[in-house]
Amino acid sequence: MVSFAYVFFKWATWLCMPYTLAMLALLAVAVWLLFRRQGKPAVCVLAVVAFLFVLGLPAVATAVGYALERKFPPTPLEAIPNADAIVVLGGGVATASETLPYPELFWSADRAIMAVRLFRAGKAPLIIPTGAGAVRAEKPLFESLGVPASSIVCEDESIDTATNATKTFAILRARGCKTVLLVTSAWHMPRAMMLFKGAPGMTIIPVGCDYESTLVLVRAQERRPPIWTMLPGPEAAGRLAYYVKEWLGILFYSFRKPPLEAEAAKGTGDKA
Repeated sequence: MVSFAYVFFKWATWLCMPYTLAMLALLAVAVWLLFRRQGKPAVCVLAVVAFLFVLGLPAVATAVGYALERKFPPTPLEAIPNADAIVVLGGGVATASETLPYPELFWSADRAIMAVRLFRAGKAPLIIPTGAGAVRAEKPLFESLGVPASSIVCEDESIDTATNATKTFAILRARGCKTVLLVTSAWHMPRAMMLFKGAPGMTIIPVGCDYESTLVLVRAQERRPPIWTMLPGPEAAGRLAYYVKEWLGILFYSFRKPPLEAEAAKGTGDKA
């Protein structure tokens, strides 16, 4: 039985959040405008409050994120085929430094863990972490988890997923890799596959992880979540921003050929 004090603390915590306080402040402004008979400005402010409320709802973020994740459902380790290399897109691992001697793990660190899991299962002899922080982030993490330095080749020049694909492809081609396991967050996989699938002469096999929205839905099926977890907040708004970015990227490459696909088409003389 949940105590009254526990419930009160959860509600009080939500009310004291900056996101909630901002909505309440705007609501107070709208009420003040109504008292001053400023109807149109009040309606505009109320529209902003409603917009912030919807954007911060965990249900909205979960729905938008799950629409991405469901395209690449979780795959048991034993069902994943062997390959020549494991490409893991950067994210969730902070670079080590003199102040922080070990890489810090946060959101999306599942990518690195999945890459190590695949390597230990013998799915591929090579791991290629990508992104500007690969040398000082993923590489030392992989080594601390038992992956030999000789089995790690970093692509540390790219700044986004598009350059991840082009620069990683150059490394894979130089090493004669034909089959590649592509590891990234499930919500990021649709756009990542759009960018990597055009790699000529290579088979790209998606390996999703970091199923955040799927996890929320599974937990909701197991037991009804407390009402305060369904209220709007900055965490949900932040997640939604990531998901919207993915949908915008998918839309962009729906009208424009990804770099690898465009390069392959140029090489074959395809002007379509």
